[in-house]
Amino acid sequence: MNLGRLLLFLSSYSACSSMMCDHYPCYPSRRVHHLDGTWEFVFLNNIDDVSKFDPSAVVYNDTMVVPGSFDALPLYSGVRGTAVYRRKVAVTAKYLSRIKFEACSLYCAIFVDGKKLGDHGNGYSPFWLDVPASESPDREIVVVADNRFNSKLTPLHLENYDFYQYGGIARSVYLHEVGTTSISNVDVIIHDAMEGKVDLRVRIHGYDSVSQATFAVAFDGNLQGQTHNVEVSNGIAMIVGLSVPNHKLWFPRTPNLHFAEVTELSGLNDSIMVRFGIREVSACKDSHTGSMAVCINGQPTKLLGYSKHDMHPAFGISMPDQQLFEDIHMLRQLGGNYLRLVHYPHNPHLLDMCDELGILLWQELLGWGLSESIIINPAIKQDLLHDLDEMVNNTFNHPSVIIWAFLNEGASDHSDSCDTYKALSDRYKSLQVNGLVSWASSRTTHDKCYDSADVISFNSYPGWYGGSLKDVVPTILSEADFVAKLGKPFIKSEIGAGAIPGWQDPMNGVWTENYQSQVLERITTTVVNNSTIAGVSLWQFADTRSKPGISRPRTFNNKGTLDEYRRPKQPSFLTVQKAYTSFNHTENTLGTQKVGIVIHSW
Repeated sequence: MNLGRLLLFLSSYSACSSMMCDHYPCYPSRRVHHLDGTWEFVFLNNIDDVSKFDPSAVVYNDTMVVPGSFDALPLYSGVRGTAVYRRKVAVTAKYLSRIKFEACSLYCAIFVDGKKLGDHGNGYSPFWLDVPASESPDREIVVVADNRFNSKLTPLHLENYDFYQYGGIARSVYLHEVGTTSISNVDVIIHDAMEGKVDLRVRIHGYDSVSQATFAVAFDGNLQGQTHNVEVSNGIAMIVGLSVPNHKLWFPRTPNLHFAEVTELSGLNDSIMVRFGIREVSACKDSHTGSMAVCINGQPTKLLGYSKHDMHPAFGISMPDQQLFEDIHMLRQLGGNYLRLVHYPHNPHLLDMCDELGILLWQELLGWGLSESIIINPAIKQDLLHDLDEMVNNTFNHPSVIIWAFLNEGASDHSDSCDTYKALSDRYKSLQVNGLVSWASSRTTHDKCYDSADVISFNSYPGWYGGSLKDVVPTILSEADFVAKLGKPFIKSEIGAGAIPGWQDPMNGVWTENYQSQVLERITTTVVNNSTIAGVSLWQFADTRSKPGISRPRTFNNKGTLDEYRRPKQPSFLTVQKAYTSFNHTENTLGTQKVGIVIHSW
């Protein structure tokens, strides 16, 4: 190894490693331009062929904040069509760059200095594009964001989804100045949580000219004693057999986090810092009850929480950090320890917060109610696998994510669908995600693909879509008994009832807050008192806008315990809070980890 390069690294290491990052991963040795802020904007209604789009012909007549969902603003509310954004940035001349969009919805095409770099057709997934070097330091970035439904450009954004799909540059944008070859990310693979044993999977971009690389590794600011000279194969360098010094386990109650900094010493001149938690997620049998449970570091942990969309009527899918934090704070007030993030990848800032606060997460791919004919389509299968890779590449190190899911309410009652379900489950496992695989099945006991799931999860709505109040408890118990025979943990992934905010009526009929509260009381009491139920994600945390024209009051899904502006539906809020907090604060007679709720000053 080049001694001079090592000495340079050692001399600069202290300054680099002591830096605090706003979000992870971060890149201490790079110049990174944060492109959030005000961009020029115009809504062009429709562009028939983006391949013929000429950025120089656009006349901008407005401005737009990035990140933001343009169709959440009153002026553009509900419109479907083509929006164009422009931003200029000064960079280092003659230097390559990579631009990262944390989300751009639904379809986006990106141009720099009038030339198209590429496009992307999933409005919720982060993606990168290469930016060629220029003689000039002044660069012009133009983004075409089209929120129309298009089976070719956005094959997994279907118009029939029961949630509004917003458009625009929805999350943050970064421009990284890099060399020809650079570090994209590092996955910390936990091999033995109790002993702190890990491997590092270093993802290298532009690896064609690289067959070997030398890395220095530091954990929590402590440089490891030796460098690692490893082979690079298909853009992956594996650094194996590492131990994290003085490691502490990540639990919901004690969410300890560690940091790894990886620096390449043999020519890339690049470094990365990632944050991770050391913990093991498994499906195990509770020794006290004999029931299957979700276990964190071997401890059975009851999941009590909600299904939650990443949206708000004022912000679309671009909620600011304060709103994201308020949502977590409200969950904690309710006594919850768990969120099911539906039905697409959520804002990475929320995942950061949940890592820090010990909130457990289920995350899933974009998709809702896909039919058998769609699921078995080979092109759709490849789109799903591509989106799975994108999601894992960007969220692998979050200890809060314990369940990895896909295909909400898909046609899993057809045997032909099971090949796609198995392929997605196998892909998660081949990437060595430290978590369990599941999907929310509305086919319940008729599902035919369960062999590919680590956790069995049912969506059903007794007392709302069929039946009455007296059917709520028997339905839950019948489902739990069915899953118990399969020898896997059981989660009620969706269940609940709707209520129009503020509607009280002495007859307590459907759509009243009191009827919703009565349904939720039966659900939560059953879940917290039954050891065969590993968890519940009530539908849903807050009311959300649905697709236009749907036959729902207010054109909203009104099953939230909070309304769309996070105002509690008081009877339901108090009912859930009573059940969840009583479980958390009573003596653990079932051997299940309790997550106490403490209201902090943050």
